[in-house]
Formats: sequence, C-alpha cells, structure tokens
Amino acid sequence: MDAETKGVSPVSVDDSALLSTTIRAIRRRRGMTAREVAAAMHMPLRTYQRFEAGENRPNIDHIHRFARATRSDPHGLMTAVAIGAPEWAVWTADNQFSAILTVGLQTFNRKHGERIADLDVRAIVSAVTAMFDRLGDEIASQSEARDWIRTGQDALAETRPRPGR
Repeated sequence: MDAETKGVSPVSVDDSALLSTTIRAIRRRRGMTAREVAAAMHMPLRTYQRFEAGENRPNIDHIHRFARATRSDPHGLMTAVAIGAPEWAVWTADNQFSAILTVGLQTFNRKHGERIADLDVRAIVSAVTAMFDRLGDEIASQSEARDWIRTGQDALAETRPRPGR
C-alpha cells in the first residue's frame, strides 16, 4: 500500500471518499496531471476536479471515462470501493483482474441463467475459495521465481571482474 492509500478504512469513509482516493492514486501512478485526465475524459478541468475530490456521488459514466483515460480497469475502481481497498484498483490496473472476474460472471450468467439460483452456498464458497487459493499459489510461485533469478544474477555478478580495475 502506498502513501496515497494508507489508513483508508471502509468504516471511516463513504463511497465518494473511497473513490476519490482510488482515482487520485491511479492518476498519480500513471504520472498524469488532473488537466491531462480531464482532457482525455473530454470534460472541463473543474468538473474533473470535483469528480476526483469526491464532491459528487460516484458516477458510473465518469468511472468508465476515467478508466479509459488512465488505461485502468473500471471494474477494479468499483471493486476497490466495494471492498474498501483503494489499493486494489492500483494493484490491478494493468492486469484487469476485476474486469476478468466480471467477464467470467457475465459468461457464467449467460450460460446458466436462472439455474444459478439453485446453487448451494457451500458449492459457491468452495469454488471461489479454490480459485483464490490457486491464484495465491501462483503469486507465491512467481515470487519464488523472481527470488531465484535475483539470487542467480547476484551470484553471476560476484564472479565477474569489477569494472575499473
């Protein structure tokens, strides 16, 4: 979690404030100014500033326009608010995690329709838990691979002569 999202508690802030923190963090992560984002969203700077400041209720159209302007995930922005974690949108802006989940839900809904209501809660919890456990294992595996590469590169560097004699 970066300084922009530290100390944000879902209990202590409303949705507008959470969204404000989230979009400000994304904008800064992308290295964009408010003026640049406003222009990319095709809106006056002051309107964008009010949006970013959370002065109005969350606006789905603005969220989607912001996501296009910043090459981020609109579903990640909304998920960040829903789970009270602005950092979620920052961490998933590039891999489109929430968009992928939403597409999966849409596909599941189209395929199974009203039969979804017949699913037992235990089956849903089991499937979702298994999916997230598998993704957690993938994170651990990627971390192990990065550590292995870093250790190997350090060992290679130690065997090379130092530049400058």
